[in-house]
Amino acid sequence: MVPLLLVCLFGLGWTAQLPTPRRDAEYPPPKTLAFLRPFGVLCVKETGVSPSAIKRFSDEDAFEDDRGLKCYMDCMFRLTNVTDDRGELHMGKLLDHVPHEFEDIALRMGVRCTRPKGKDVCERAFWFHRCWKQSDPVHYYLV
Repeated sequence: MVPLLLVCLFGLGWTAQLPTPRRDAEYPPPKTLAFLRPFGVLCVKETGVSPSAIKRFSDEDAFEDDRGLKCYMDCMFRLTNVTDDRGELHMGKLLDHVPHEFEDIALRMGVRCTRPKGKDVCERAFWFHRCWKQSDPVHYYLV
């Protein structure tokens, strides 16, 4: 009965509404954005990723297979010193960059994302970001 209901709903053009990312004067935290932007500029230069790919991944439901985007994510991790040479994320170091009032959000987002997969550091960085975005699309953002 359930499969028939799903076929009927999707056949009639009904789709689930994706959550809208929170973007307001307080979120993403302005101080965090200000801290991360210079690293973002350096990582765009290093990887050649387009700013539109970063924004699309951050604000829309686009998990494209873009090597530059994946390596941009790794670059941001490296420059903010939250991963080691193998791409292992250190949550304590990551939380050092999160304002106290948003730590609970970051912890809830990260608790489901502890076993990264990927053949290299770029793939592993992408795995974390995709997992966080899927875990909490409202609060996830990529600078």
